[in-house]
Amino acid sequence: VLFLKLSDQALAYFDCVRPYAPGQASWHTWWQESWPVLFGDDLVASAFFWLSGWQEHAAAPRDRHARFRHEDSLQAGLKVTTRPAVDAYRERLAGMLAERGVTLCRRSWAGREWAMCPTFDVDYLRKWRKGMLFRESAEYLVLNYRKVPVPERVMRFIRFLRDWLRPGDIYRKSFERLHAECARFGTGTFLLKAGAHGPHDVAYRIDDPFLRRAIAALERDGFEIGLHGSYYSHAHPEYLAQERAAVESATSAGVVSVRQHFLRYEVPATPRLQQRLGFRIDSTLGFSETHGFRRGTCLPFKVFDIHANASTELWEMPLAVMESALFNRRGLSVEEGIRVTEQVLAACRRFRGVAVLLWHNILWDELDHPGWSEHFVRTLRHAAHQGANVMSLRSALESWMAPPSASSSPS
Repeated sequence: VLFLKLSDQALAYFDCVRPYAPGQASWHTWWQESWPVLFGDDLVASAFFWLSGWQEHAAAPRDRHARFRHEDSLQAGLKVTTRPAVDAYRERLAGMLAERGVTLCRRSWAGREWAMCPTFDVDYLRKWRKGMLFRESAEYLVLNYRKVPVPERVMRFIRFLRDWLRPGDIYRKSFERLHAECARFGTGTFLLKAGAHGPHDVAYRIDDPFLRRAIAALERDGFEIGLHGSYYSHAHPEYLAQERAAVESATSAGVVSVRQHFLRYEVPATPRLQQRLGFRIDSTLGFSETHGFRRGTCLPFKVFDIHANASTELWEMPLAVMESALFNRRGLSVEEGIRVTEQVLAACRRFRGVAVLLWHNILWDELDHPGWSEHFVRTLRHAAHQGANVMSLRSALESWMAPPSASSSPS
């Protein structure tokens, strides 16, 4: 019915480990748009390149946290970071099959054409710690680390004292509001930390009474509890095992989803470790500096172990947007952040995929993160109004893997 020829160019490329030069790509026009194919017209080899993480395997530079950098990616070189090329290949193949009389039944997200997974990394349970008091009084007010005029320093310190003296902690209030706002439209996944082994980790206790009550409330509403692995746990078996066991002891449904702190991910150590410990879903593979599709897709896919030359049983739910990447790394305004997020959502809707978004429980802290809560609320509302099924990582994957029903829309 349809013959797909393996590219000799692809065979030669995968025989050695070297970065792919952007100028080698050929551009094809589908649906009045240009899409890059990496090896002539070989869609399968091109899809393998993106999904396997081959470019991360071949590229040496890393940032100070040992992360693959967006600036070194082929997405940046081809300017397709927010355009999922693998999904375009899939649609192109579907169209070629349809032309030959092969009708495909689409998978769905519990009956919806696309899904959104709101995920929440809980790095802290309290803002009001001794370190924060030192920062505001010594570093910001006296030493002027922020390099702002005296009146601005004084006004900030007054705002800080007002927040400090208010009952309750803003990070705990944000935790509860994330739950409440998300529950209006569906569910989501809260990823909790259970270890602190380095300077980029802040410790809190899984058996904290507030957290115990919060977990019980989340599970009553159908939310998923996952693990947010500590800074070094991505390559440390003992740390990740201890942290998973700690979070699992506080839940009733078990822990199948994980995201590594700071999006640290080492191949092949991290996926092998996650799979060995019984995780089913990872959602670490997004860019730490920007939004977009790090593996070229907005669909779940099984992680490929390049070193073993084999597929694993670990599913990746690819991360598309992280709020701190928009506002801290890129320095976008709230309106700009909402605009680019909606562009990502539009791509996920178009290709019937899943938009995995990440927020932290620092929203509604208007002193340090003004407007971030507006980004969350408006994004959630927009996705729901565009027909997304708002789901946890676990429920989204389970619904997508269910066999297409006879009533599924053909393509």
